[in-house]
Amino acid sequence: MEYTFAKTLEEANEFLRTHPAVLVFFSDESCNVGDALSPKLQNMLQEHFPEMQFLEINVQMLPEARGYYNVFVIPTVLVYFDGRETIRQARHVNVPRLSQEINRVYNIMFS
Repeated sequence: MEYTFAKTLEEANEFLRTHPAVLVFFSDESCNVGDALSPKLQNMLQEHFPEMQFLEINVQMLPEARGYYNVFVIPTVLVYFDGRETIRQARHVNVPRLSQEINRVYNIMFS
């Protein structure tokens, strides 16, 4: 798993284009839930989805990302397979359920 922090929309879009499986985590400095959630998501990817990459976008540092990705609540998790948004969870991210949803597509792509 690769961890990347996007500084521009172009950088984020390039990352999504060049990696077949990406979990995008949207955060901001004021979200304590996000601070606790990010390590859980990274751990989930390392343990169960080693081919999936982790991309973090801080919406305070990159405010145009909110509108571009239709992210209106923090935290939000988007999962991309082959450059297409496949899964979206916002506000109350359920890590076990998210893992199950990812597993369905991940096993098809990487088996």
